[in-house]
Amino acid sequence: MKRTKYFSKGLYLFLKATAGSWFRIFYPVKVTNPEIFREMKPPYLVLPNHVMKWDAVLLSNLFPDPLNCMVSESHYRKPHIAFFLSLLGAFPKAKAKSDLGAIRHMMDLKKMKKNICVYPEGQMSWDGSSLPLFYSTAKLIQLLKIPVYTPVFTGGSATFPRWGKARRKGPMELTIHRIFTDGKEIKSLSSDEIFKRMEDILNHTGEALEEKGLSYSSDARAEYLENVLFICPSCRGIKTISSEGNSVSCAACGFGAELDEFYKFRYTDSSGAPDSNSGQGGEFRPGTVTEWNLWQKEILPVMLENYRSGIDKKSPFMMDSEVEIKTGFRMEPLKTWTEKGDIALFQDHIMLRPEKGEMRLIPLKEISAVHVMTRQKLEFYHDRTLYVFFFPTLRVSGYKWLCALRTLGIPSSYAWHGEEVEKI
Repeated sequence: MKRTKYFSKGLYLFLKATAGSWFRIFYPVKVTNPEIFREMKPPYLVLPNHVMKWDAVLLSNLFPDPLNCMVSESHYRKPHIAFFLSLLGAFPKAKAKSDLGAIRHMMDLKKMKKNICVYPEGQMSWDGSSLPLFYSTAKLIQLLKIPVYTPVFTGGSATFPRWGKARRKGPMELTIHRIFTDGKEIKSLSSDEIFKRMEDILNHTGEALEEKGLSYSSDARAEYLENVLFICPSCRGIKTISSEGNSVSCAACGFGAELDEFYKFRYTDSSGAPDSNSGQGGEFRPGTVTEWNLWQKEILPVMLENYRSGIDKKSPFMMDSEVEIKTGFRMEPLKTWTEKGDIALFQDHIMLRPEKGEMRLIPLKEISAVHVMTRQKLEFYHDRTLYVFFFPTLRVSGYKWLCALRTLGIPSSYAWHGEEVEKI
């Protein structure tokens, strides 16, 4: 993969002075330990948590030196965007295959005393909790042997959650952890020890916002939450949850809840009085978005197993309609396969039915690199062809497809493969 090297310091400084000022006003971040910036000397490696779509911009605005960020190749399919990203020092990473070029590019950046930014989770958090870290990040640290810093945002997901369409007014804090001081310290540690140190800093389940006194005002806190929460905790219906303002409800059974300023669900009993999170008859009532998401990921394998062991071979487990389906390969421009088609999950295959023409039946065992870009854009590879699904409204969840396909053993592809580091 060709990696352009057009970094423009003039453009970087211009954007930091102009767009950066806008972000400082509308997305203010309190750095809890600003003195750490004074010790930073390029080159160094930055491994942040990924909690909102603007966190890379906020980090670039706060750090004293430019950050060269590794970005998914999905962002490089439009030449003008690819060129703009390269001007800011970003570089692409291939999906679904080894990418020695990305590793070599980082080695080149180190030689030029430029800083590198990589997200060790490989994707943005869905509910504010951390995602599994890639072990190969530890091997990358061993390869580069430069100081490592881990910025951790608190309140970033609450300010602009992945499912959201607009920001919520509330505080954000950033704490920057120094994981490793120099190459000598890194050489003295094993990959397991390095990885454990990363986990100790980055791993967490949810954000205890109320306990920390962090609240977020908005009249649309729950809006588009069905992008993440796709199974009703009361009736276990799929695609029955809808949102409006600060409320979520189930169209099938009437289950409902309010999302408060601390991102906790509040319920009312039959008289309208506030109720606890334990529903009638043992009904599960999640307290937070994280609790709901963890529950649905636990129940989804059971639901899929029940479906696959059933006798009904004709009905899909789930289906979305009026989906624009495009195809491509890596960073090539996408081509429209159908403007309004169906995607359906069956026991052993996915059915793609175009508005016109023949349908395609794709065996599950032949699918790889399932991924969701931004809020809901589903992608996967089959037979060296990339399929990208654009759902008809922002309320259709791509995350439910990601969870279902990964539950069925279809590999995802974020970050780099460990063998790439070994080959350098």
